[in-house]
Amino acid sequence: MISFQKSGKYILPYNRQYFNDFLQDSENAASGWFGISFQLPGGYDGKEIGLDDFLKFYEGLFKEIVISLDDGSNWIVNHEYEDSEWFPNNGSSLSRLRELFKANGVPNSFRGALIFSTNDLLSYTKELISYPYAVTGKPNRFYCDLNISHVKVPLIIKVSAHLNIDFVTTEAEILKKIADEYSKNPFIVREYRGTSLF
Repeated sequence: MISFQKSGKYILPYNRQYFNDFLQDSENAASGWFGISFQLPGGYDGKEIGLDDFLKFYEGLFKEIVISLDDGSNWIVNHEYEDSEWFPNNGSSLSRLRELFKANGVPNSFRGALIFSTNDLLSYTKELISYPYAVTGKPNRFYCDLNISHVKVPLIIKVSAHLNIDFVTTEAEILKKIADEYSKNPFIVREYRGTSLF
């Protein structure tokens, strides 16, 4: 099942303003949020990670974590800071995701959230995790990061245009479990400032 919700803020299982405040000041432990970033070697130091390498490693990681959290609930996919146009151009990038919009009569200018069943989220993994980096179709012109949140488990999967994936939650135990089970080569797991799990 895939559906479109015009105003994402009304269906999010977290307070978007509190979350955005945390992202801008992750050292604020009083916020109640914790985060970790899964990064490829060199990316943090400015080495360019290409989309092919990103997909090679992160697609499997994303799918494994989504499957581990599957309880029959849905997932909400939205732009990070505010609802933005999903497709800022009429290009050919992310053709499968663009076709989904077209098949549902949804314009490129749609602003809001997409709601996916777990199976559909897995089916569109490549397009969704590529989205912030690839949607413009132009090199080095990034677009909005995506947040993918489970409707019951307090976890946000943050897909960054800088070709890494972060995990943010209000329950540190969830992050500890993800870090323990999935932080294998080649990933380097970096804690957000203010998060101390290890």
